Formats: sequence, C-alpha cells, structure tokens
Amino acid sequence: PPGTHTLIDAYCGVGLFSAFLAPRCERLIGIEAAPAACEDFAANLDDLGNVELYMDAAERVLPGLQARPQVVLVDPPRAGLERAVLEALTRMNPERIIYVSCDPATLARDAARLLQGGYYIESITPFDMFPQTYHIESVTLFSR
Repeated sequence: PPGTHTLIDAYCGVGLFSAFLAPRCERLIGIEAAPAACEDFAANLDDLGNVELYMDAAERVLPGLQARPQVVLVDPPRAGLERAVLEALTRMNPERIIYVSCDPATLARDAARLLQGGYYIESITPFDMFPQTYHIESVTLFSR
C-alpha cells in the first residue's frame, strides 16, 4: 500500500501475499513457523532486498519485535490469533491490520479484541471458495 514504510506479514506461508506487497513498501517482515514454507518463502522472495523472514511462531516473534509497522497482514490458522499476537499488535499500533480469516467464529472473537484495542472495521469481504460447504474465507480491514 502507498505510504507504507514497514509491513509485517504474519503467518506468511510461502510468501504469496509478501511477493505482491514487498515491492510496495520499504521493508517487509515475514513470520512463519513451518520449515518447508520458510524454505519456499526464501526461494520465492530471494531477489527482493527489502524482505526479512523470522522462522518461528508469530506468538513468539511479535511480542519481541521492535518494528513499528504501518500495516500488519495476518493470515492465522483456523484457531485464530493467540492472545500474545493480539497484545503485540495493539502495542505496535499499526494504522491498518488486514486479517485473512478461514473461520468466522475466531474472526469474530479476534475482532472484538481489536475493537477494544482502538480499531474499527473498515470493510469485510467474504469469499465462498468452497461452495456447498460451511467454509467461508474473508478479508477484514481494521483501521485506527
């Protein structure tokens, strides 16, 4: 996004979002726990000089990270965000949080915590990527 100096992509996987976003910011920090995904992330984004990768769980990396991102993208597993991640996000105070969710229930729980932390929901876009099932993906934009 224009004007973004630092962007964090937590639960970045193989870097699909990062590959799109890195050219649009000065510094991109990826966080991923799965070793195979980290290897693919490194291979996929090797030619970009503004990308860093932390190979560990987001709940262990984010609380100690000293970055001051303008934007944080999270794409957590079905269980949603750990409390340590939510507390770190609130402390970091990014202007925007983009939350990619595969479970409306955990999104609702985490959204309530972000709203209590001073954010508001700017938009929610649902995606029915698995027709004839109860699975719904969504992208929610939280702003300050």
